[in-house]
Amino acid sequence: MKISTKFKSLWCLVLASMVSAPLLLTAADKKDKPVEAPPVDPMAVKIIKRAADHLSAAKQFSVSAEIWQDLEDENGTMLQFSKLADVKVRRPDGIRIDVKTDRPKRSFYYDGKSVSVVDHQKGYYGNVAAPATIEETLNKLDEKFGITMPLEDLLIDRPFGGAAAKAKSGQYLGKEPVLGMLCHHLAFQGETVNWQAWVKEGPVPTIRKVVITFKQEEGRPQFIALFSDWDTGPNLPAYVFTFDPPAGVVKIEVLPNEKETEKEAAAAK
Repeated sequence: MKISTKFKSLWCLVLASMVSAPLLLTAADKKDKPVEAPPVDPMAVKIIKRAADHLSAAKQFSVSAEIWQDLEDENGTMLQFSKLADVKVRRPDGIRIDVKTDRPKRSFYYDGKSVSVVDHQKGYYGNVAAPATIEETLNKLDEKFGITMPLEDLLIDRPFGGAAAKAKSGQYLGKEPVLGMLCHHLAFQGETVNWQAWVKEGPVPTIRKVVITFKQEEGRPQFIALFSDWDTGPNLPAYVFTFDPPAGVVKIEVLPNEKETEKEAAAAK
């Protein structure tokens, strides 16, 4: 689960007014003072948990995502670029992600035995052995190779990894339309990122939009994803996740990241 407006919640405004208010209260004032809302609204946690449970229960699923990402150019100008990602997952041991702009860009394959990453524009691919489950594989790719798959938070066994429960604050902001579908708007604030999610109203709580703001990066870049064509009951055959190198594509070695290389060198001494 690898981007610049400031988010100021109603809760933050309430806190600001409390700080500036007189601090001396009578006993009657304290008794009549209303109970403060918790920093993380239980309604927001409940809705995002329903969405996570729904996706976690799916043995297979597919979804399309339109991704918008803020990137800084060589002149320091923050620009927003878009790409499309088609995601297919078969738990516990299958991932296929195809990313494209105006033409195929990259593809990721995981079949329970290995991970292949294909760069269609440059004409090469890399392949590494992988553990038997999605969860273990994602951890290995990150720790050993510094590779993060697109939309990784959707792929793990527990989507979003309990991020809402770990947030410093969070709000339920009501209902809003996303691509014509009425959705619950949720917002959460953490140590390093603020994130928002729009969950479809009704019995099938699919994620329709996500916005992540990276607070500690210069310019507070954002990552935005719009989701469509959810299918939590497809029949995905094994060959969907198997990589067969096309003609003319060159295999290259996938090297561990610097930290992992140093660790391996130390262990060999």
